[in-house]
Amino acid sequence: MKIQDLLHKNAILTDITPTDKSEVLRLMATFMATRFGLPDGDDIAQRIIERESEMSTGIGYGIAIPHARIAGIEELYLVVGRSVPGVEFNAIDELPVHLFFMMLSPKNTSAEHTQILSKLSRIMSYEEVRSRLMEVSTTEQFYDVIVKSENKYVDG
Repeated sequence: MKIQDLLHKNAILTDITPTDKSEVLRLMATFMATRFGLPDGDDIAQRIIERESEMSTGIGYGIAIPHARIAGIEELYLVVGRSVPGVEFNAIDELPVHLFFMMLSPKNTSAEHTQILSKLSRIMSYEEVRSRLMEVSTTEQFYDVIVKSENKYVDG
C-alpha cells in the first residue's frame, strides 16, 4: 500500500492555527470524520488523544504521526496538517511539530498500518522533503511533494 493511494488532495490542511496539541488533534480528527463520512469525530479525537497519552507520536524534525486502530472501520484513513508556527507536541527531540500525519486503521490491519507508518517516517527523514512541504502554498503542491518523495525514496 502506498501513501499516495491513501492521501487525497482534499484531506490536507495547510494552515492549522491552533497551538495546543489537543486542539490540533481534535481539529484533525473532526476534519477526518467530515472528509470521509466517519461517525463521531469526537470519539476519533479521544482515541487519538488516548494513544498520545501513552507515548507521543512526535518523531522529531517537526513531524508527528498521530494514529489509532479503531474497530468498526473497514479501511485506512489519512489526513495531513501543517502548522507554520508549530505546536509543542512532546516530541522526541523536544522541538515543535509543524507537519502532522493522522492515520486511522481497522483493528485488524497491523501490516498495512505499520507499513504506512514506516513509509511516512522514511520520507520525512529527508530534510529537503520537510522543507518543501513547509514552502508550498497549495494542497495540490503539498500532495505532489508527498507523491514525488514516496516515488523517489520509498518506491523508486
